[in-house]
Amino acid sequence: YPSLPSAVSSIIRSEGLKGFYRGWWVALAQKIPSYGLTWVLFQQLKRGYESFSGEKATGRASFVMGALAAAGGTTVMNPMDTIKTRLITQALDAKEPYKGVLDCFIRVTREEGVGTFYRSLPPRLLSVVPMIAIQFGVYEYIKANIVRTREEEEVGSSNNILKRDKDVRTG
Repeated sequence: YPSLPSAVSSIIRSEGLKGFYRGWWVALAQKIPSYGLTWVLFQQLKRGYESFSGEKATGRASFVMGALAAAGGTTVMNPMDTIKTRLITQALDAKEPYKGVLDCFIRVTREEGVGTFYRSLPPRLLSVVPMIAIQFGVYEYIKANIVRTREEEEVGSSNNILKRDKDVRTG
């Protein structure tokens, strides 16, 4: 499409409103497992770090573990990302459009080879790894500050109760 307005009008004319959601299910089938896997990898790395070091992970350590988890999750899920991209971007009037996820996987493997699923891995890692690393680093930093603030409030509240009880007994 030469421009956004041209794309919008063309999609509405050829497919209607549903054309904007073509590929939505396959995108969910790629995104949900990918984020789930990244989260699991991050939690496992964090558990290992805390067990090995004997201390809670810092924001900086969480940043690094987030990067590693994102790299692992992205690498494992890249074939599905390739399939999702192919299904979403294929032309409606393609000579032989893919019939679905399995058809796309089989045809790409047969016609182009398994390596095709990893051809887009370097740029994908460059876009995903920093984003997820920042996300986990910031998340853990904020979570630690919230927990610390709550603990300080609880200690302050307990101290006030103890002081009040002491004042009642002595007063």
